[in-house]
Amino acid sequence: MNDPPATKQIVGLPSEHLDWFDHLLGQTALIECDGIALTGTVESVEGTIVTVLPDGGLLSIGDRNHATVSVFAPDALYKLIGDVSSDEKTLRCTDMVIERIQRRKWPRRQMDLPVTLCPVSDAASVHGVAGRTVDISVGGACIETLRAVEGEGDPMVILRLPDGTTIVCATSTVAAEELDDGWRYRVAFRDLDSGDASRLEALIAA
Repeated sequence: MNDPPATKQIVGLPSEHLDWFDHLLGQTALIECDGIALTGTVESVEGTIVTVLPDGGLLSIGDRNHATVSVFAPDALYKLIGDVSSDEKTLRCTDMVIERIQRRKWPRRQMDLPVTLCPVSDAASVHGVAGRTVDISVGGACIETLRAVEGEGDPMVILRLPDGTTIVCATSTVAAEELDDGWRYRVAFRDLDSGDASRLEALIAA
């Protein structure tokens, strides 16, 4: 069976795309609302209601907020745009417009490169947490560090390439996991310029 094409669809109108929600359960979600970004896990999908368990922090209890919820499923990135409300533990996503974005656009390659994750508040002084990439693509990377990245907001990444040059760009944290001997971060690159994207693409293809 072929995957449905990337499109926008009001949830609850025609039903042929509701099976997309089967791909959301248990996946990492990024909730963006009024300048606030929270990460969490899709806990349940009941009809047209998607419930997310945040990693930490909630919107104001009972408030309805217009938000964008990005769900990073293995087959595609799903964007849900609409109303989000919260109770004491979870976020409920209702009346959403859903957009399915194609499978991962860039190939991902296992590669060990030195990298530094810099908290936004410390980015100007290039003070951050050193680590190594586990794998990398033009869209993002999996990075392991010996300690947690502290501070608010998503970190900047300083990536050192084999030719001695560096790439510096903003990221969105897709997932963070504590390991026995450190931390693992999955980050998506943001605002990567065309020159840096071309350098990464060439490196991965080499």
